[in-house]
Amino acid sequence: MIQESKLYRILRYVFLLAACIFVIIPVVPVVYMAFKTGVEYSSTNVLTPPSNWLNFYNFAYAIRVGKLGRALMNTAVILGISLSLQILFTTMVSYVLHRFEFRGKKIVMTLFTLTMFIPVVTTQTVVFQIIYRMRLVNKMPSVIILYSGVGIVGIYIMFNLLASISKELDESALIDGASYFTIYRRIILPLLKPACTTLLILNGIGMYNDFFIPNLYLRKNVQTFTVALYQFFGSTATPFEIVSAAILLGIIPIGIVYLFLQKYIYYGLAGAVKS
Repeated sequence: MIQESKLYRILRYVFLLAACIFVIIPVVPVVYMAFKTGVEYSSTNVLTPPSNWLNFYNFAYAIRVGKLGRALMNTAVILGISLSLQILFTTMVSYVLHRFEFRGKKIVMTLFTLTMFIPVVTTQTVVFQIIYRMRLVNKMPSVIILYSGVGIVGIYIMFNLLASISKELDESALIDGASYFTIYRRIILPLLKPACTTLLILNGIGMYNDFFIPNLYLRKNVQTFTVALYQFFGSTATPFEIVSAAILLGIIPIGIVYLFLQKYIYYGLAGAVKS
């Protein structure tokens, strides 16, 4: 076993501390300004703590005027349905592509891989026409459908874990009379939980922060949080202490989710990279 030198340990902690500082510094002023009054914001430094930590006027104003509560609820519904469908479809597709040999398999894999090199923006002219003809524009199902698709990154994450699952389990179950769907539901899917957790985290964060798709397909009728937050940066000048409160309202749900899922995040990422 290689023993770490004292200098290496010191440098490691120095770099970790520096990384933490660079992450925390932009957040601290936002937290401070979210609790300040307009007068206090204009007369103090951004790194000066607020005089009253119980000043929730900015939060109440942001929720009432920006309708952020409804926007967060819309975002939660979209993410819940989309991620559930995406994980279900991705595990099914990955199981078929990894376990079975069939004509056109390489073509299917190539087509999935090519999607990595096609920017989402370039396809939206055609996709928007399809969604429009389905009469789903300004309706929540439009975004749910677009978010529920299978991506090549998710397939490769599943492949890494499927490679460690013995095919003898499938064969034993077939001998016992189980169907392929039963094998998928009772054997494969439970063993893919670490990879599913990884996919849930990576895509969940991406969907939560996405602005382009909800803004294009939902417009003003059904807003997600990112779209509702954008109205604070429009032509109407909004005091920055209100904007800070709105931003903090968007950070809080992600922080709560992380606190509850940090153990699963670690094991999920570890299981996904294990070959």
